[in-house]
Amino acid sequence: MSNQFSVKVVGQGDQWERIAEQLDAFGEANGWPPDLAFSIRLIAEELVVNAVSYGKEKHDTEVRLDLLSEPEAVKMELQDNGKPYNPLEEAPIPDFEGDVEDRPIGGLGVHLVKELSDELTYRHSNGLNRLTVIKRRAS
Repeated sequence: MSNQFSVKVVGQGDQWERIAEQLDAFGEANGWPPDLAFSIRLIAEELVVNAVSYGKEKHDTEVRLDLLSEPEAVKMELQDNGKPYNPLEEAPIPDFEGDVEDRPIGGLGVHLVKELSDELTYRHSNGLNRLTVIKRRAS
């Protein structure tokens, strides 16, 4: 059993299913409870799909997970070489008022990631966007 996981998405295209299968296998091998596995998968899906969908035409995205012992948590880092974009500040704020049909599109995924995460940070360095998520096992 490894306490690290890494997968790379090269270029555009729908590669989420391949990543999800590997992520699920990693969680299962490390004995994640169902709620943790669900949260990590949902966070990763939102971040990977957004990075691939909204980045420049051909760029690389990498997802890395590290299992932390203090506190007992999963650390996820998503990095890509797309244009600088801080979703924590630049994503639209979701509108929960009014009818669903009348609400603007966007912002719900980032809102969900913020709600599911225990810690969330962004930085841009050396031409890379780096979004780090900490999800504790018991939170």
